[in-house]
Amino acid sequence: MELSTKLYILSDKGQKFMGAGVLWLLERVEETGSLLSASRSMGLSYTKARAMLEALEENLGRAVLDRKKGGAERSGATLTPFAKEYISLYRDFQSEVKADAQKKFEAFSSSVSKLMEEKDEH
Repeated sequence: MELSTKLYILSDKGQKFMGAGVLWLLERVEETGSLLSASRSMGLSYTKARAMLEALEENLGRAVLDRKKGGAERSGATLTPFAKEYISLYRDFQSEVKADAQKKFEAFSSSVSKLMEEKDEH
């Protein structure tokens, strides 16, 4: 047996707005400098990627992208300083929760094994 966890943060209305997919999207934007490039590299439509980040911004009450408009390049995006710190905090939070869940799972698994051994003896 092994444990698989998925961690989401929900809005007050019960809607997912933060999870691994949003984290990966933010990381790709940081790597590529573009929401369009990030979404394409993940196999997401630009509309879906934009909606994911808009939901994040709405629930956090802060911008996570600085979008470039106008000029010769007319496109591109970078993460705000807030977004970079948020990503770091989320990664730490996610790691801690998964480590705690793994410890609890190991205790559970051990108890199940003992129970099975007891039942086999009877």
